[in-house]
Amino acid sequence: MTSTTTPALGPLVGAYGLVGHEERLLLVRDRDASAFRLPGGRVQPGESVEDALRRSVREQTDVDLAYLDFCATVELRDHTSPNGPALYELALLFDVTLAGPEAARSSEHELRWLTQADLHQVELRPAVIAERLRSDALTVEHPWWPHHS
Repeated sequence: MTSTTTPALGPLVGAYGLVGHEERLLLVRDRDASAFRLPGGRVQPGESVEDALRRSVREQTDVDLAYLDFCATVELRDHTSPNGPALYELALLFDVTLAGPEAARSSEHELRWLTQADLHQVELRPAVIAERLRSDALTVEHPWWPHHS
């Protein structure tokens, strides 16, 4: 028997991009959501992390990736899904460059390019990523962001 707070098969894996252009960071908001998030999404069964990131960003921006490099792993516990039980996710963050950032558009998502100062003006989820981005604490020296109870 499994708990409603523990996934039966272990943590989900997500791949998300820190997509920058002209000192701005790209954020995505689903049409039915109140909060913005980094572009990307969950890795599907049989899909590599890089392929998942390329697919997700392409679906969200209609632009291909020109460059990506691993940046950090974020441990997200009790990250609640709007349609189900609490989730446990390992979010892999990548430094990403779009092939044509000025062409980014979406009919399914709201896309917004924000400066560091702008990050304080929007609702951004998950909170652990929002805190790191707002405090400019993302560094190569600290690639693992564990969950603290």
